[in-house]
Amino acid sequence: MIINKDVMRDHNERSVLQTIVNHGPISRSEISKLLGLNKVSVSDIVGTFSDRKLVLSQGEATSNQGSGRRAELVAFNATYGYIINFSISGEKLEMLVTQLDGRALEYNESPISHLAVKEIVAKMVDMIGQLPSFKAENGLQAISIAIFGVVYENEIVTSPFVDFADFDLVGYFKRRYHVPIILENEANLAAVFEQDFSKQELQSIVAISIHEGIGAGILVNKQLYRGNYGRAGEVGHIMIQDTGRKRQRLAQLPSFDEEWSETALLKKAAQIKGVAQVTLAELVTAANQNDPEISGLLEELCYHLAIVTSDLIVAYDPQMIFFNSPLVEQLPEILKNIQMKLSFMPLVPPLVMSKDVKYATLLGGASLAIHEVLAMPGTRLIFHH
Repeated sequence: MIINKDVMRDHNERSVLQTIVNHGPISRSEISKLLGLNKVSVSDIVGTFSDRKLVLSQGEATSNQGSGRRAELVAFNATYGYIINFSISGEKLEMLVTQLDGRALEYNESPISHLAVKEIVAKMVDMIGQLPSFKAENGLQAISIAIFGVVYENEIVTSPFVDFADFDLVGYFKRRYHVPIILENEANLAAVFEQDFSKQELQSIVAISIHEGIGAGILVNKQLYRGNYGRAGEVGHIMIQDTGRKRQRLAQLPSFDEEWSETALLKKAAQIKGVAQVTLAELVTAANQNDPEISGLLEELCYHLAIVTSDLIVAYDPQMIFFNSPLVEQLPEILKNIQMKLSFMPLVPPLVMSKDVKYATLLGGASLAIHEVLAMPGTRLIFHH
């Protein structure tokens, strides 16, 4: 078999950079041992990265196993550039700026309820314009945008909370800032976060995201599973059948989003209490005070979440299921309740809280953007959290 030298060189460069990102500071000889590459090739590749300022010298190792000179350590230059990450929900626009190792530099948010897409974009541009100067070799490298809705091939298919109409979000920001633009579903990015910001490598996971709507990010064989048209994991569209009623036409059945998203839950709580509005904080307080009506409502929520979770287990057989939900984070007994309801199943994977409910989606976007900048899609990189 003839192996193209350029292809081999590209493969070796990605392997060396991956090793430096995941294991640095590290010496050239350690890289050589880990990858099985000769020291001359490794030294040449590291030298190229050093010239580009992708890696930096960290001085000599503190100990020396041999009798010669101590080995020089090199590390990934996380300040090579920075990434801007946005999340657009129906109520809030969030922005997180990160280094190329995922470390946060700046966070900001702004209410966007009832704003038109052009007004939201103007806010995004304004947020970028107000950023301070960051210590970075090359400035802005990429922008990621998380959407609560269906995304297919970097285009918005549907979004229940913001009317994007025919606005070309990716094209607009690419023309304005001349960097790669990553557009992705927010639950998908939450799943990416759980994998890439963890030292534990998992083959298959599901991240259930419960906010204004509910969705599931799915990783199969360490890769995002989006389905044929980007709709995989849109569990908020699952129809709910009330078994106590006469059979209805399918088109008349309510969806999970309509009945059990966080927004729907708060509306139900307000109706039960006969008030105009119930906030998440008020719901949590009532639950902690064992309010019987709110406790009954949460029990019903757990029942339906258990059904959705069991469906995801049967469909994807994940190693672990993460819950990304402000409600569940503040009422962790919900997770225990779901686990108990699924005890009849022979093999239930661990149900765990997200490592970071607030920033998971934004950091997942940062991960995809960093992979794009480094031209390393699908490569296992471990970022800081």
